[in-house]
Amino acid sequence: MNISDDTNTFSSSPRHENIIAAVLVAILIVLAVVGNLLVIASFFMFRELRTICNYFVVSLSVADILVAILAMPFWCLLQITNNKWMMSHELSLFWGCVDILCGTSSTMNLAAVSMDRQCAITMPFSYPKLITSSRAILTIFFVWTFAIIVSTVRLVQWPSPGYYGYFVSCTSFFLPLLVMSAMYSRIFITARHHVRRINRRLATEVKAAKTIAVVIGCFVLCWAPFFSLVVLFAYDRKFPVSPIAVQVVKWLEYFNSCLNPLIYTCLNRNYRHAFKKLFVKLNKGICCSKANNLGRSFSWQRRSISTRNSMFFSLRTNRNHGETESNNKRFGVIIKWNR
Repeated sequence: MNISDDTNTFSSSPRHENIIAAVLVAILIVLAVVGNLLVIASFFMFRELRTICNYFVVSLSVADILVAILAMPFWCLLQITNNKWMMSHELSLFWGCVDILCGTSSTMNLAAVSMDRQCAITMPFSYPKLITSSRAILTIFFVWTFAIIVSTVRLVQWPSPGYYGYFVSCTSFFLPLLVMSAMYSRIFITARHHVRRINRRLATEVKAAKTIAVVIGCFVLCWAPFFSLVVLFAYDRKFPVSPIAVQVVKWLEYFNSCLNPLIYTCLNRNYRHAFKKLFVKLNKGICCSKANNLGRSFSWQRRSISTRNSMFFSLRTNRNHGETESNNKRFGVIIKWNR
């Protein structure tokens, strides 16, 4: 679902509100890329974050980065052109496919991580043998393969344009949402029955499940309007929807890409500590680079001063040597004259 497929000639300059919106989208892109890169860097740099659950969190961050670098620039361009599509129809299809790809991969990753949390809490003793790193990576591979297939079958000729809307809404959003609801219902029931017997390890798993539950809730709030509009347009291509409503839906969809790093910072102590350590390392690296640059510039100045001194000394020596030779010559002439 795009804002406009209108390819009319762009005749009016962007309004002030459109320029402000474009700047906000640019800020959103930077925040989404930087925040999710911090999540990925923390996972690879700190051993305590390399849990099975965080494998799916990293995959979710990759989806958010793809949204920021592949989908949001089109949205920013639309703000500048007053919501008129000025590019080719093929690029419009590409934008729609990227939206579906990232949305599908996000919902499937969240469904996978909800199943992981359900196994960790309801089957704590068999969980380490049941869910391994290799199986998590295989699941992530399946998630992205499924997302690519769902997003690219849009290019296939469907009997009716509305069929794809129904298909993608069910497979990419509503069915994974049912899976997530079922998994968290089991988590809630188990935690409630065993609340007095929960040990420290299981309490950690429950905290992680709570964080993922907040991530899922924010995702549903931000993406549910988008898939609801997909269903409405599948039912009726000319369904009356105001441009402001479509704008709000797209803003919610893209704003979700910035939310997850904020949620991890507020609710997950390990990520919060990892982010602090990363910022400390970055500050140290910046200070060291500045010190190295100052050291290089100081050593270059010392070398240049020593070079100038050596040149001055050599010139002075040559001058003295030349004066000595000339004096010797004159002295020899005087001796010869006296003879």
